[in-house]
Amino acid sequence: MTSGATQVQAAAAGGRTPVSLLWPTGAPRGSGAGHGLTADAAADLQLAGLIRVLADGQGRPARRDNRERLVRQTLSELCTDPAVIAYRQEVVADLLRDASLREALAVTLSDLEALWETAPPNRFQPPDDGAVQRIARQLGDLELFVDVARQLERALGTSSVRAAALAALRDYVQAIVSDPAFLALEAELPALRSTLSQARSVTVGINLSPDLVPESATILSLSEERVEGSRTLLGRLLGGLDAGRGITPLQRAAGSAGFAGQPNRLTRDLNRLLEDVASPVGRSLDRYASMPIETLAAIGPELSLLLNGALLAERLGESGLPMCRAEILPMDDRVTELCDGYDVSLALQLDRPAGTARGGVDRAGGSPDGVAGMVANDMTFDDVRGRVWILTGPNGAGKTTYTRAVGLAQILFQAGLYVPARVARMSPVDAIYTHFPSHEQAQPGMGRLDEEAERLAGIFQRATSRSLVLLNEALAGTAASEAEALARDAVRGLRLLGARAVYVTHLHDLALAVDELNATTPGTSLVGSLVADADDEEDTALGPNHRRTFRVHPGVPRGRSYASDIARRYGISYRQLAALLQERGITAALPTDGATESTDERGSRGGG
Repeated sequence: MTSGATQVQAAAAGGRTPVSLLWPTGAPRGSGAGHGLTADAAADLQLAGLIRVLADGQGRPARRDNRERLVRQTLSELCTDPAVIAYRQEVVADLLRDASLREALAVTLSDLEALWETAPPNRFQPPDDGAVQRIARQLGDLELFVDVARQLERALGTSSVRAAALAALRDYVQAIVSDPAFLALEAELPALRSTLSQARSVTVGINLSPDLVPESATILSLSEERVEGSRTLLGRLLGGLDAGRGITPLQRAAGSAGFAGQPNRLTRDLNRLLEDVASPVGRSLDRYASMPIETLAAIGPELSLLLNGALLAERLGESGLPMCRAEILPMDDRVTELCDGYDVSLALQLDRPAGTARGGVDRAGGSPDGVAGMVANDMTFDDVRGRVWILTGPNGAGKTTYTRAVGLAQILFQAGLYVPARVARMSPVDAIYTHFPSHEQAQPGMGRLDEEAERLAGIFQRATSRSLVLLNEALAGTAASEAEALARDAVRGLRLLGARAVYVTHLHDLALAVDELNATTPGTSLVGSLVADADDEEDTALGPNHRRTFRVHPGVPRGRSYASDIARRYGISYRQLAALLQERGITAALPTDGATESTDERGSRGGG
């Protein structure tokens, strides 16, 4: 006679293999072609905030940790297989298209994650539970398994799913719930639960000596009803005849060994009695020990990631920011085209409930109108317009935000999620390398330039033509003339390498030399100039001011970084410092001639 476990395994072997929502059947797991996302890149791109959103930090710690592990792994591995990326994109598309499907799966998700907690090696119960407790837990696990399978059957069976992953999950669940072993388990579970429920309470008789010393005790009966002990003095005196309420409660057990946490004859007798009750249940459950609990439970974290990816797209869409399914281009095309792209991490920071603090708008590159007023920019890397971009512009004009947006869009795309843009066409990359300003101290014996040179050398030792390289103020730890010579070599190296790249810098002459760099360096990756714009200067009481537009576009650098605007914002221009020191009584009255104007302000007015 074929056991229930064997029948389920036979069904799986008959073409109904376990499924994954992230990996098509037969696809190798971890299908990245390079180094993926480095730890430095994850920190520079502020990936932690996006991980928290996609993992949804609610629920039990074990579930949160499990979700975060999967999200971090999925985002960091940079999957390069177009079939895998499309497989995941289809699921997100179905979840966005069908709100009822999304809601039904969201309801099921909690039980799916609870099922994961019951599946080895993820059990969190103490390993030294007695036989009775193990049987009770096994019964609960199988009840939850049956419930989850039926929930998934209803959720997927009543929706017209198009995604191959959801269709495969529907077929797999249907194979489970239609199997005779499953049906037998489902029919038997109520009776097994009823058997265990006979032992909800036990009545104990204790014999006392004439001196009221307990002499012996015996178990009188088991009951399906729980009993309580009266806790008040009046209840102890007058209420002790209630059949369901005792005169006084016994001390609660500190463990399963006995009432006081130590084994004694009474509790040993009780355990033997309970084993007699539970043993038939255990023998029945043994027939279903190989039910695919663990396989079904593994769907939970994957479903959580894709549901939260769909919710992220919907949430930002309702705030006026588009997210789209990117067209997948061949890896060797080395193309990225984002129409109206933006930094999704910044958008999430700005998209907060009313009354919560928001970060500095100018520093972040956002908009005083909040998330719906964020400025979007086109981001293009190809053979025609440019693949290596030198990005210049005023301080605080959104250069870092633009650069981070490019990296985060690439990560979301290769995770199979929607990307922050109105329209997108993208080739996968084998790795993302970044070099942003470090807040850490350099190693002993190393200056800032040493550290920057070491990091940059490490990038060129590992990057390929299929990589994405994001450099933010690299090689700034020396004099401007020397920095420009070093930066020219780095940009020429990027052209030789052929990778997609952004080089953020205040070295405007470097951006002015793009034609020379292209003419004197072989390679197919055209070097171009991007400019983060600012409106024309406007005279204020404190001097000229340039409003940041946060628009980034191809163009000739303007030649100044307008650092004086930043200085005035924080009150550290010469004129503001002089006024502050006068208010404090440290200096005399301000001079009335042009001596109060800073060098940067005079240079700005003169156009030099």
